[in-house]
Amino acid sequence: MPDAPRARPSAVAVRLTAPRGAHRIWLQCAHVRCGLDLAMLIRPRTRHLLLLLALAVGCKTDGTVSPDGGDEGGVVDEGGDASGGEGGAIDPEAIASEVGEALEQEPTGPREREKPADPQTRDAALVAVAHGNPDGAIKFLVEHLESNANDHEARFALARGQRLVGQLDEADKTLSALHKSAKDAKVKAEALRRLAQLRFARGDIKGAEQHIRDARKLAPDEILLAGELVRLMFLTGRAQEREARELIDQLYASYSDGTAQSAEDLLGTAYAGLAERAFKSSSRVLQEAERAAPASAGSEIGDEISMELTELFLEKYKPGEAGETLAQVLARDPWNPEALAKMGWVFLDQFKLAAASRAAEESLQVNPENADAHAVLAWVALIEGHREVARAHIVDHVVNVNPSHHGGQIVLAALAIFDRDTRGYAKARDAVLAFNPRDGRFFSQLSDLLGYLHLYPEADAVLVEGAKILPKDPYVLGALGLSKLRLGDEAAGREALDKAWKKDKYNARTLNVRQLYSERIEPHYAERVEKDLTLRLPAEFQDMLAPGYVTAITRAREALDKGYGIKISPLRIEMYADPDEFSIRTVGVPSLGAVGVCFGAVITSIGPYSGTHNFNQVIWHEIAHSYAIELSAGRVPRWFTEGLSEWESEVADPSWARESAELLFEARRHDKLRKLSELELAFLRAESPLMMEVAYATAAWAMRYLGETYGRPKIVALLKGYATGKSTDELFKQILGKDLATVEADFSAWFDSELDRKLSGFRPSQDKPDDPRTKALMKALEVAGAGELDEAQKLLEDLIAAQGDGFHARSTLAAVLDQKGDEKGAIKQYEKAASFALESLAPFMAIAKIAREQKDVALEIDQLEKILAIDAMSLEPPLRMIILAAATGDKRLEAAVDRANAIAPLHPVALAASALIAKRNKAKKQDITAMLDEVMVTALRPDATLDVVVMAAIAAEEIGDPRVKDLAPRALQSQELPEPARKKLKKHAP
Repeated sequence: MPDAPRARPSAVAVRLTAPRGAHRIWLQCAHVRCGLDLAMLIRPRTRHLLLLLALAVGCKTDGTVSPDGGDEGGVVDEGGDASGGEGGAIDPEAIASEVGEALEQEPTGPREREKPADPQTRDAALVAVAHGNPDGAIKFLVEHLESNANDHEARFALARGQRLVGQLDEADKTLSALHKSAKDAKVKAEALRRLAQLRFARGDIKGAEQHIRDARKLAPDEILLAGELVRLMFLTGRAQEREARELIDQLYASYSDGTAQSAEDLLGTAYAGLAERAFKSSSRVLQEAERAAPASAGSEIGDEISMELTELFLEKYKPGEAGETLAQVLARDPWNPEALAKMGWVFLDQFKLAAASRAAEESLQVNPENADAHAVLAWVALIEGHREVARAHIVDHVVNVNPSHHGGQIVLAALAIFDRDTRGYAKARDAVLAFNPRDGRFFSQLSDLLGYLHLYPEADAVLVEGAKILPKDPYVLGALGLSKLRLGDEAAGREALDKAWKKDKYNARTLNVRQLYSERIEPHYAERVEKDLTLRLPAEFQDMLAPGYVTAITRAREALDKGYGIKISPLRIEMYADPDEFSIRTVGVPSLGAVGVCFGAVITSIGPYSGTHNFNQVIWHEIAHSYAIELSAGRVPRWFTEGLSEWESEVADPSWARESAELLFEARRHDKLRKLSELELAFLRAESPLMMEVAYATAAWAMRYLGETYGRPKIVALLKGYATGKSTDELFKQILGKDLATVEADFSAWFDSELDRKLSGFRPSQDKPDDPRTKALMKALEVAGAGELDEAQKLLEDLIAAQGDGFHARSTLAAVLDQKGDEKGAIKQYEKAASFALESLAPFMAIAKIAREQKDVALEIDQLEKILAIDAMSLEPPLRMIILAAATGDKRLEAAVDRANAIAPLHPVALAASALIAKRNKAKKQDITAMLDEVMVTALRPDATLDVVVMAAIAAEEIGDPRVKDLAPRALQSQELPEPARKKLKKHAP
């Protein structure tokens, strides 16, 4: 279950390739900054645009800071502010939240098809059938053929149109009539070939094969017909029969000697390659065929080629290339139902459920009975927890058309497994294998679907069975390898992947995972075993970092063991340095877009090596998933387990909560919040990081409500209830004593109340531009922008007295007072502003800025402490706090170091502070030296930023490291260095 990454400051992650990896990570980050320019660096969604506008009116600037960190790039002497400049016109529209604009851009549903005008001529009808108007073409061509019965081109076009709109019986009649009436043997053979396609679409493989054999009698030299027969024999597990082998040799020869030239011929030879599993050459030949009959031309053979090439890309886990191929068809015919349905499968492969559903629904606007589109919708419905909806799609629209439909029977098999219906599963499996006894993709794709449902042991059992039935099938073996790895059996997993590789060297997942192990994991990672806990992390950092990880993980396990009454043992956690390494280890392909995934007793994650996330929060979140999966037998809804993990991490440390009130407030204002009963859709239909954040935040609030209202024992009971297969509504009635609708209403009332508590007072809204208070605020901003600060102050004070009191009015008044030199008054107003926006960092950032300008270290540390209490994900505040606390002897140093170590333990500032604390705690000298040596790799460089130099010098001075003599002169150049540290370092300067 992936933990979505939260919005972060910019920091460039790099591969660990050198033995001294820590300094490489941080030196290659583009001016990683730790200074007080926090508005640029703390998560963007925590910023308040109006405050920044107010500051931009004309805050004092005693230095200029560019976004890249300036020459020094350090924490101590950057002298910048969060303002972004002086003066400038104020855009009234800027009061509208950036969040609101993004929410309004969120797509909602499928396009509505506008039926084009019916064609009035034969030529227009032939164009229409390939350009989005097959029903209009049918209407004209039926009448046209009544008086032009020998127009074979028109009859083929009519059959094509009938197939596209789902009139399979009518298409069969049209082609049968053509076969009967045509005099030309090639025309009759082509009619039979297309009749075979109709039989195939209905699962009648014997009828399809008979049509092809009859066609070959009429046109024995047609390369495409030979290829079609090979394809059918391959799909029914007979590719090794003598007849198939002879045809394959003939097809290869036709390509080698140049006989195969046309698009039709090339498609036929490609079928030979596919039967041989020669995927690279098949892809090349199909692309040659595609060039011979480009999708833009609109020929039927061109679309066949595009569909075959798409299927090949999907088969090899290359959905991007598959989508590009289909895009060419859809560029010509945006309403091609077959291409739209296939695009639905592409989106499913990318786990873009909203896009998959949208494509399928658009397909059904043209062909309401498109079996592939209904199968896509069934997959989506099943993943979203709507099992009966999924079943209805398959039973009513798929297997009634094609009893052997691959995607449809997979849904029925998954439903049976969810319901623990062994007979139902066997029935679905046997229906597929009756069509193709060697269909290994049934097992591999079923395991993928079960993985989406969190049924990881069940998926593994399916693949074990598949390997017994088809012991040499590369799809089964490849999927089995990944499954074993996800369940922690690395020996069995790698063995299965090696076997799969020998049979198929073009499966992207198999290739990626094998390369990951041989090129990255084996040479660069190591395992550490602590009782029943196994950690995998970069070998070069193991001794330095593993003890801290073990402590954090043990603390989480002990708390959760107690809370849930079970123990997840053994537990395996893998922490990768590179996002693509993590992604490939997790799903077999790069670019997963998460920071952690739980498979039960195995957790994979991106480690805290580049300052991108708080690892302690992530690992607590993921470990909590293990308990939910175990107690629910994997049947817990996604919203419940994600919200539960968010809540559990929040209980562990309130600063780990997503500071989401402003986002949810805007989502509510734009009517983008999902009800409790719709929260599963919030996750699965999110099409942007922003809406995924809304989903996580809403689920977290929902589980916070359930936990605080009913208690953890009830949550445990709900999880156990999910294991029985019961629905949320059934379980709420049984365990909470209320139905879902009642709990939903109670939660909504509580939710609204909490949002209004966290964001109180007057808040300007773009929805109410004529509100006198909004106009007054804008006027005050304009006056302040013109430098009339006294008038601006009066306007703001009048606004506050006239029911305009709130975060924006107070923040702007504070900025005006600060500009006037009234720092005490500004601080008072910022503190008042904070009371209206309980999750906002902006007031504390602004006070910290004032404190910095006044060299009031204690006040600045106070504000940084408040920032850390709200925002646990940003690195810069704890780094700044570390330097100030270390320089002044403040007792809050350890808290700042703990936070920095959770985010970036290898950052030189954090590492130096860790060495300092280790010295104070009388740790082993060799451990202290190792940490300080790593720091010095960066600190002694001439391009080291001043923050690193200062902290390294402070640590070296107290530890007694002679290198303080090199660092002290540079550290003393800081004009902001607190006096206690300055006195100590002066002793070591020449």
